[in-house]
Amino acid sequence: MSIEWSTEIPFEEDEIGRQVPDKAGVYQILQHEEYPRYVGKTRVLKIGKSDSSLRQELLNHFVRHTVANRLARIRSARDTIVTVVFAEINEEKVTETEKKLLRCFEDAHWDLPVLNSQRGYGRDEDKHYRQSHGAS
Repeated sequence: MSIEWSTEIPFEEDEIGRQVPDKAGVYQILQHEEYPRYVGKTRVLKIGKSDSSLRQELLNHFVRHTVANRLARIRSARDTIVTVVFAEINEEKVTETEKKLLRCFEDAHWDLPVLNSQRGYGRDEDKHYRQSHGAS
């Protein structure tokens, strides 16, 4: 999947307010060091989307979002730097693009980023994996 990601910007309210567009798109919240997943390591803490305003969606992570408290703990950890990248995506393709990003992550790491609560694959949508690996 080819996505033109922005440069990394600090995950801070004023930076997001200045640099993130008020448009539909996808985003990844990152930390500066990799952390282990079931398979491999990653910097990605969360993969998300907005159907209308990336800026507002990311600003919600400071107070109202379901991961706001966990993200605040990560940000307050000693020597942890949190950043964000984003990509503007046509409104009609945002949901499918997020799903593809989550599926790719889940395929690579066998689980999702630590701050994602939904599965990358819906129920029975991962049959291709079970069939190709001899599971039933």
